[in-house]
Amino acid sequence: MSMMVVSMLMLVSVAFYIVTERKGLGMLQLRQGPNKVGFKGLVQPVADGVKLFTKEMIFPFSAIKPLYILGPLVCFICAYALWVLFPSSYSPLYLSLGFLLFLCISSFSVYGVFMVGWSCDSRYGFLGAMRAIAQSISYEVFLSTCLFCPLLLVGSFSLSECRSMSFLSIFLGQEVLLLWIICILAETNRAPFDFVEGESELVAGYMVEFGGVGFAILALAEYSNMTFMSMVTGILFFSFLMDNYFLGSFLFSMYMIFFSYFMVWVRGVLPRFRYDLLMSLCWKVLLPLSICLLSLFMGLFVDFNLLFM
Repeated sequence: MSMMVVSMLMLVSVAFYIVTERKGLGMLQLRQGPNKVGFKGLVQPVADGVKLFTKEMIFPFSAIKPLYILGPLVCFICAYALWVLFPSSYSPLYLSLGFLLFLCISSFSVYGVFMVGWSCDSRYGFLGAMRAIAQSISYEVFLSTCLFCPLLLVGSFSLSECRSMSFLSIFLGQEVLLLWIICILAETNRAPFDFVEGESELVAGYMVEFGGVGFAILALAEYSNMTFMSMVTGILFFSFLMDNYFLGSFLFSMYMIFFSYFMVWVRGVLPRFRYDLLMSLCWKVLLPLSICLLSLFMGLFVDFNLLFM
């Protein structure tokens, strides 16, 4: 029951997160943003949801209809299945290998992106999907090596145990935090790494042929992944006092909000890279650097954990 409550709350919060991004980009660009529906545009998510979910679903003439419907659903299910890992004290499940499940689900979501881009039989959608898949697979390897560095300090793959850590991992891993932020921006296809839809030949990326319900589901999945990555960032690097019932819950929420808005801020201030530079940055710079850091953390902290277990 608690997992259903978390998923429903995240659906609502993601809808308002989209409006928050539009308002935040408006502030950064010295304009209003959405401000007509309700007070200061606060009811805009309701209007957008009603409009998108009541529109007719139109299929491209040569699209593969079963995959055309299944692709967005796979992306949506993978995005919200991650919230099973939410480290709440009311959760009926204790997943001792939660971070490994997180890596498995996030890797499987690539198949949904492929089905979305290929099933619509559009060159633009297919090119966008291929870029998204190559980018996600490349940075998935980099994400794993960055993830294991702070986990070595905890000695567990459980999100609940990471949340109850009594010290700040950021004190021992500032460089890992920097690499992790770069990784989650690329993994979620966010600026300055939004090459899925960032150039004229890609139009709107792999979702170019989707409208109405399909587009809404894909947007909810994308922003849900961003919110989940913000939560994981807070757990991994800023877990101090999170085991406290009242103060810990407040800090937990503040970290999620801060990193979610940080992604909006990055989109508003940084220019877009070139795609070949993005892939070179991953394989030639970031991945070797993260492997070196992982080796350093293993040498420094594995013996420390064994000594005090």
